[in-house]
Amino acid sequence: MNVKIKKKKGSYILPSESIMLIQHISENMLIQKLILMFKSFSFTIKFLCAIFISLFILSQAAHAANNLEPMTSAECSQDINFTANFLLENDAGIKGKNWVTYPKNIQTILDAQKKETIKVKNIKNCEDIIKPFLKAIRKGHIGLDNKSIASYFQKSSTSQQDDVVTTKKLSDLTSYIFIPSFEPSIKFQLNKIVENNQDNILNARYLIFDLRKNSGGQDDSAEILFKLLGEAEYWIEMPKIYTSDANIQTYKNLEKIISDIKTKEYLAEIIKRMEHKKNDWVYVQGDTSLVSEKIDKIDVLANPIKVVVLTDEDSASSGEQFIKSVKQNPKVVTIGRNTYGALDASNLREVQTPSKKLYLSYATTYVHRRSGQEIDNIGIPPHILLPKPVDQQAYENEIKFSQDYLEKEKWKP
Repeated sequence: MNVKIKKKKGSYILPSESIMLIQHISENMLIQKLILMFKSFSFTIKFLCAIFISLFILSQAAHAANNLEPMTSAECSQDINFTANFLLENDAGIKGKNWVTYPKNIQTILDAQKKETIKVKNIKNCEDIIKPFLKAIRKGHIGLDNKSIASYFQKSSTSQQDDVVTTKKLSDLTSYIFIPSFEPSIKFQLNKIVENNQDNILNARYLIFDLRKNSGGQDDSAEILFKLLGEAEYWIEMPKIYTSDANIQTYKNLEKIISDIKTKEYLAEIIKRMEHKKNDWVYVQGDTSLVSEKIDKIDVLANPIKVVVLTDEDSASSGEQFIKSVKQNPKVVTIGRNTYGALDASNLREVQTPSKKLYLSYATTYVHRRSGQEIDNIGIPPHILLPKPVDQQAYENEIKFSQDYLEKEKWKP
């Protein structure tokens, strides 16, 4: 697998239909599980996998019973003021939009929610007051919880049920894979499916990857899927870290708990660059804005004629990253609906609020996309737009639609 930087006259050139971002966690997935993840992009930037800890943050996530513990209106008032001010100073998604103050519509929501703090009796009341303000900022990769991410990480290995990849041989020509997320177990499942050539995945003339409801996870879980799409080159736009004092400190804290020597060295280098360029931006890797991932002939495991990737409004985060990437491959046609829209701001860290009863999660990195190519709150449009299904049968019919599209060669000019 080759990695290269494309640079011309001092600036990095983005091929059209090419931007793919290193990212990671979806709000949607948090409904199912809140776990700590390592941020990574598939096959090349291995250090990043161990460095950028991301967290599944969901503004509507279910909480433990202790969110009903008492909380005063004064504590909540202090927390909402802290949240608003902290995000303006440190959140990369906000800094990336160059907000000095909140836009009028968001400020209106904030002012209204502040007035509601007088009604607070417990932690849940306060969470419910602050969350509409956070949701107004963006749909994903921002959140509030009454527990630290560490507590969810401790639970994840024992109390969570893994998502399951399913396959089906739809015909002699077409095989189908449903991929519900890119959580860590998915990588193992996909590797086994390919190893066993389950349902003729490796020999099918056509493939359907179903990423509807794919809530994200970690990017390298999708690694083997790229090898099922023939030879291709995929371009990745690198995010930047916003170098506020608080963000620098979070990376220092991370460096202290990392044991791997190479990772510690990498983090130390990032921290050094952050400290030399405070309240500004640094790339997560050197001064590189764009890298490419190339699947050469030797890497290819399958070479179908055409591939459909099914998408919908629940395809999020790492799911969106995969979709954004494979749209660069001329073999791929995306069918369905716009994705969720949680990709630009990422790499979450958390800070405890003044009450010591809540944890605010926010983004420390951002991808500065060209105008009109933003993903957050917008999503990625499919090549072929389908209406939202009215029932389960209509939902299932989208698979048949995709099969017909492939086998009847409707994709031909």
